[in-house]
Amino acid sequence: MTRSMMMANEVKDGLAAARARTRRQRIILFTLMGVGAVVGFFSAMFEVEGGAFLEGIPAAWAIGASLITTVALVYGSWRYRRVTDELERRDNQWASAIALNFYLAFYANWYLLWRGGLVREPEHELLAVATFAAMMLAYGYKKFRP
Repeated sequence: MTRSMMMANEVKDGLAAARARTRRQRIILFTLMGVGAVVGFFSAMFEVEGGAFLEGIPAAWAIGASLITTVALVYGSWRYRRVTDELERRDNQWASAIALNFYLAFYANWYLLWRGGLVREPEHELLAVATFAAMMLAYGYKKFRP
């Protein structure tokens, strides 16, 4: 075998490994989204008739859903970390730090303004969604910038 043929095979092996890693990452992420969808679906099923979002769900389901969510996040994060490379971990860590800073500043300021009587009480669902959006924007910026 010539040197160029060996290098071509190494490139093919590298591309195949990258595709397999991307496939494993997607499986993990879609599985976590599926777990979240199932927990959300059953939480909506257990709501009190005519109640607000997640108002009046049974205590047993709240405990079970919390356990399922925690186990899925811990196990999914561990599996995801095993299949990512150092560049992907760096981007994720940076986006997580941005999201944490966003959450700390946004919640603290909203809480202080609420206690001062200037705004209504903080809405935790809005804070969670805004924090997730900040993390996704930070990750997108880090990952896809030119």
